[in-house]
Amino acid sequence: MKFIDEVDIIAIAGKGGDGIISFRREANVDKGGPDGGDGGDGGSIYFQGDSGQNTLLSFYYQNKIVAESGQNGKPKNAYGRGGEDLIVKVPLGTSVYKDNKLIADVISEDLYLIAKGGKGGKGNLRFKSSRNTAPRICENGLPGEKFNLHLTLKVLADVGLIGKPSAGKSTILSLISNAKPKIADYDFTTLVPQLGLVKYFENNFVIADLPGLIEKASEGRGLGIQFLKHIERCRVICHVIDFGDPNKDPISDFEIINHELKSYNLKLELLPQVVVANKSDLEAFDHHMSLFKIKYPDINLIVNSAFNDSNIEEIKKQLWNTLKDAKNNLIDNIDENEDVVLIQLQKNKIEIKQLSSDTYEIIGDDVYAVYDKIPVISLDNLWRFNTKLKNLGVFELIKNSNIKDGDTIKIKDYEFVWNEEDF
Repeated sequence: MKFIDEVDIIAIAGKGGDGIISFRREANVDKGGPDGGDGGDGGSIYFQGDSGQNTLLSFYYQNKIVAESGQNGKPKNAYGRGGEDLIVKVPLGTSVYKDNKLIADVISEDLYLIAKGGKGGKGNLRFKSSRNTAPRICENGLPGEKFNLHLTLKVLADVGLIGKPSAGKSTILSLISNAKPKIADYDFTTLVPQLGLVKYFENNFVIADLPGLIEKASEGRGLGIQFLKHIERCRVICHVIDFGDPNKDPISDFEIINHELKSYNLKLELLPQVVVANKSDLEAFDHHMSLFKIKYPDINLIVNSAFNDSNIEEIKKQLWNTLKDAKNNLIDNIDENEDVVLIQLQKNKIEIKQLSSDTYEIIGDDVYAVYDKIPVISLDNLWRFNTKLKNLGVFELIKNSNIKDGDTIKIKDYEFVWNEEDF
């Protein structure tokens, strides 16, 4: 399966159904009356975390998600059916951004509201009063929210396996968890993060094998810059170092990887580490171990040989104990300090745009909202439409402009001829 961890999508919530104008027409009923029903609300879009997914591949092929619109109202005060909410499963660890601002961080299987459906319009029954017993007024349903979003997946794991290429991370992952990663004797065997579930007595935790880091990975070299972000969500880092290869320098490897962590994010190097001195079955191991102990005498190394599974239970034990302490003494990572913001759309102010010598257009979000809501399909609706525009100051704005009597004014696809005496 192709691993995709960043993708751009369009989310469109459902439009609200339109209310209708209707009057009772029944045999043996002396007096009819308004009975136009309301339109149903449009469906909203929710994201829900799914532990069974580990890629945003589905959005790569289908990058537009659209919720169902509400149905229009019906006669006899029958309401239109509301559009069904669209619940989209995404991998746990998916962050949702709009205009570079985090609006949702999917870290559980709860529902996260992404785009809200439009409210259904009112039918004419809702406008009946003692002064207007037969209203010819209705409303259109409002459009649902529409957003261009950027999704970023950061693997949600308790422990992150890191190290230089060919250090033995994939082998250790296969021995301590249920994961079956590709294992081979060459660099960059792991091309995408691999997740595994580790069982330690009655306890479980998730471990991720992250692609091998190299020097200057934080500057874009190798695969590291592509996957360093996945470490941000880990609570513990398991640093695997090859101590057995005579052509490698474990001290340098240890320092390079930690420098890359610090260069990418100042908090990553503060995460607790479990350090595995791997490949103890090779002849250079003892020499490298003695040099490392001289340079870093306070670092507790877990000696291991993946060849003979020498210390797998000890690795599990150390990881679980370190993870337990890390949860009790939580170090906030970058995501937990990143505020989740509520989407607040900036409204465009009401303006007059000249299209030709005698044609003008009124633009502005508040004007568009009135037009979308009130269909000009009856005289009562027209009066209500004009009242709303007057309250917004549209007619006053026109009077103070260069528009002359007889000029044409447009609001979206609605046109009328201006005559100051009528307004």
